[in-house]
Amino acid sequence: MNGIKTMPPHLRTLGERMRYRRRQMGWTQEQLAVQAGTNQAVIQKIENGKSLRPRKIDEIASVLDVNPAWLMFGDDKASPLPDEARGIAELWLRLSEADRERLKDEIQRLAGRRI
Repeated sequence: MNGIKTMPPHLRTLGERMRYRRRQMGWTQEQLAVQAGTNQAVIQKIENGKSLRPRKIDEIASVLDVNPAWLMFGDDKASPLPDEARGIAELWLRLSEADRERLKDEIQRLAGRRI
């Protein structure tokens, strides 16, 4: 598939990746929250997909010992995003699924390749 690894079905979202890594560490949501300097409700919202742009993502990734890019986007090879790209990613998360698909198609057309 063009050299792109497919994310396992159970690790396609931020919440799924966070829950997976938290469980690997043997932690409860409360234990992760304490380590990351937040509260259990924040961790629960992220894992349940109710918070897609958590403010504490860098701290959570750090205590889970994973790359923040992997936690957010499933890409462990990614380097930290430049500010402009991070801003675009944050706007992307606000779009509806239909708008994301339209925008993705346009970006692919402009870039001349499929992602």
